[in-house]
Amino acid sequence: MNSKDKQMLIESRVKSKEDALIESYIMAGPTATKVAMGVKQHEWEVVFDYLVFEHNMLYKAVTNSGDFFIDAFVKFGMSHVRDILDATDTKYDIVIERVFDFIAISNDALYMHVLEHRDRYMTALRARGGDFVRKVLGIWKEKYDENWERILGVLLNACCDAIFTQNTFEHGLKAFSMIVNGEREHRPLVKHELSGLI
Repeated sequence: MNSKDKQMLIESRVKSKEDALIESYIMAGPTATKVAMGVKQHEWEVVFDYLVFEHNMLYKAVTNSGDFFIDAFVKFGMSHVRDILDATDTKYDIVIERVFDFIAISNDALYMHVLEHRDRYMTALRARGGDFVRKVLGIWKEKYDENWERILGVLLNACCDAIFTQNTFEHGLKAFSMIVNGEREHRPLVKHELSGLI
């Protein structure tokens, strides 16, 4: 679609209906809104982009249904939230960052997400390092340094606890074996006891 066709579509199908379309998107989702409008996929993409970039639709959807999106983020992470919003393309990255800041940072969902999936992130931290985990969590930018420090503290404490628990278990087994071996009765074998074995 060229820019003139896009503009005509916006003028004829969207202008003065923005609030109703955003409300439909929030209440029914992208697919139902597209079907209700009776537009084809390529037309919906034009409408969607207009509502996202000109009318801040994604942020409005997330703030309107905050608990739902916070819960989805805690359970499944930001990629799942992007799927729900139908905003997986990289052209939405800047808008999604604002959504992420609201869900994950302002509402502390990032911290809750890491706590819920601590074992997975501990394994990733040991295997791939902190930079990888920071990238996966979406907090690689400098503005998230304080958040990263907090998350890193949680992960490092969990790693240390796991190592301590494993070492304690191994030391406990050795101590138990030594106590049991020390308490056993040791007596020499007498010749007539050996004859029964041969």
